[in-house]
Amino acid sequence: MKAGRYLRIIDYKSSNNFIKLNDVAYGMQLQLLTYLDAACKIEELEPAAVLYFNLIEEKLDKRKSKEEIEEEIKKNFRMKGLLVADVKLIKMMDKSLETGVSDIVPAYIKSDGNISEQKSSVATKEQFKLLQKYIMKTIKNIAKEIFSGNIDIKPYYKNKSTPCDFCTYKAICQFDKNKFGNSYNYIPNLSNEEVWEKIENET
Repeated sequence: MKAGRYLRIIDYKSSNNFIKLNDVAYGMQLQLLTYLDAACKIEELEPAAVLYFNLIEEKLDKRKSKEEIEEEIKKNFRMKGLLVADVKLIKMMDKSLETGVSDIVPAYIKSDGNISEQKSSVATKEQFKLLQKYIMKTIKNIAKEIFSGNIDIKPYYKNKSTPCDFCTYKAICQFDKNKFGNSYNYIPNLSNEEVWEKIENET
């Protein structure tokens, strides 16, 4: 890796997306982190962030004051994702940030100059490297399943919801959990601490 050269990936979306570590751990949200890992390896860069930018302007309450509306607009367009927990890098992404909440990235700098982990979406450089290794392992396992012929219909079930609720291909798929051989891929809802423990144990 070339020292001092960092890369962030920004995905422009027409919906509100953010990095869910629990979904990453269960192979459901790999896209941005895979892009980051591949680009960093090719260009010999260090990871800095993976971010989503919401392109859809939400409706504003015109009864609010000008200042309140401006604050709401900033909040709506603040990027969501995962940052490297490095104050210098964060301030390079938001050059107007000294302390407090960033208007651009999901970070909060405390009055002592340190990052507030509770109010920020961050991971250490070591955790980012661990994520990159874990994602590569996950992708390899998925590829092995595909090449072995395992294409079972097994939609996820998480927080009492499943993609089947919104699927327009039910007539073709004909998934029915009451039929023999049909079952959901049940995803537990882990805390961030439990997710990191799972990733560490399985990498």
